[in-house]
Amino acid sequence: MNVGTTIQGYWKAISARERTVLAIGAVLVLGTALYLFLWEPGMAARRSLSASLPRLRAQLEDMRWQRDEVLALRKKLGASSSRGDVAATLRASAGQAQFASAVEGIEALPGGKARMQAGPVPFHAWLAWADNLHRELGIRIDACAIYALDQPGMVRLEAGFSGGGTP
Repeated sequence: MNVGTTIQGYWKAISARERTVLAIGAVLVLGTALYLFLWEPGMAARRSLSASLPRLRAQLEDMRWQRDEVLALRKKLGASSSRGDVAATLRASAGQAQFASAVEGIEALPGGKARMQAGPVPFHAWLAWADNLHRELGIRIDACAIYALDQPGMVRLEAGFSGGGTP
């Protein structure tokens, strides 16, 4: 027998009062189920999203500000550092480095390039300075010869640099 036929037969067999009670009960069960499984989780998600929205908006504004700052710095870098003054930029940066007294010379080369000799230099300071040159000034190392010295962590180096372009 079909389930639909069985339910229909039962519905016809009961009185009108029982049908009303069963219909009201079904509506209440359906309403409770809708509330528990759809409405309440939706409202909880809404409260959670409403609480996190101001924080996310603040993060977005911070990211926009940082983007504008990066673009302004890149524009400033592009205006202040041309390909011809790599040696001057290297001299200024090396003068502020931890190993400034160890720089033996920086000479300008044709084509916006420069060469530097230094020693003895702490290797970790050299790596940090070279990374900073590339990241902040857009100057990259074209060639580099590093010679270990007897003192641990100290090196003598000869490096060729080229600039121009954004980091």
